[in-house]
Amino acid sequence: MSQIRRRRFVLGASALFAVPLATHVQARSRVRTVGQLWNFSSPTPGSPSPIRARIVDGFKGLGWVEGQNLIIERLYAEFDASRLPAMAKQLVGESVDVIWASDTATAVAAVHATKRIPIVLAGACAYPVECGVIKSFARPGGNVTGVAFFQGIEVQSKLVQFVREVLPSAKRLAWIAIPPDLVTVAGDQFRPEPYYRQVAGGLGFELGYFESSTVADFEPTFRALQSWGADAVILEPSPLSGYNAAPQIAQLALQSHVPSFFNTGYNVQTGGLLSYGPNYLNILDLTVGYVDRILRGARPADLPVEMPNRLELVVNQKTANELGVVIPESIRVQADRVIQ
Repeated sequence: MSQIRRRRFVLGASALFAVPLATHVQARSRVRTVGQLWNFSSPTPGSPSPIRARIVDGFKGLGWVEGQNLIIERLYAEFDASRLPAMAKQLVGESVDVIWASDTATAVAAVHATKRIPIVLAGACAYPVECGVIKSFARPGGNVTGVAFFQGIEVQSKLVQFVREVLPSAKRLAWIAIPPDLVTVAGDQFRPEPYYRQVAGGLGFELGYFESSTVADFEPTFRALQSWGADAVILEPSPLSGYNAAPQIAQLALQSHVPSFFNTGYNVQTGGLLSYGPNYLNILDLTVGYVDRILRGARPADLPVEMPNRLELVVNQKTANELGVVIPESIRVQADRVIQ
């Protein structure tokens, strides 16, 4: 018997002994399973995980209590996207009720693994349509729905505008893309470079396009963009550029004396200069709501893919001071958070 089936059996048996006979079947039917695919490292044992806590609390607020009527199976790829197809098939073999996809690579792996089990995007894709994960935001089609990270190029255009406001005399803008988050269902790679060049060129920047596929790539990438003469750098949102690697990236940017711009406040909290994008904890809240609706009977095809309902601007004043960058008052008054 598999691990999930054993846990289902134990929870179901507990429910049977806890309620009258007339409600036995109903009690057993309330045990649901969510299989989560994460393309980053598992939390250190004993260390609190704000992501896990936010998800567990969100489910609890909707009546789903882990260990009682909900099983959450968490699988971590440890930044090795090649492991994801097998992990997705494992969840399908366990017959989970919903697959939670945390980024583009996990979503693509899940789409290849099943056309039957609902797949919920947890801020999974900046470009879900272009990567073939959904047909459209309004009518995603098939078994996929959830929350997109953002409508990519529009938010990125605004981020480039912030770069121009902060660095009015800058000429060269480096952009680091993350190939694992540009993989498509068709098996090739979505290339956002033309969009970036158009946006950057419209604001007077020469664009330098760089890629980092692993954490080990960031150091040589920063050396390359420094040699190229970058005046600023934008990093594409990704599990690879956040979480474990965020402090390293901030330090590399400081050592290179290149102001760094992001789409997540976490990167700025750990030393980046400025971010504009969704609050990931809010994305988790929205995702939990999608899973709840599906567990209660909603069909993924009937649920449009949602955008984060709020974008935030975060500035790190300490980093600005270290770089000798003056943050304009026009940005300071807009900022949702200024880290001193």
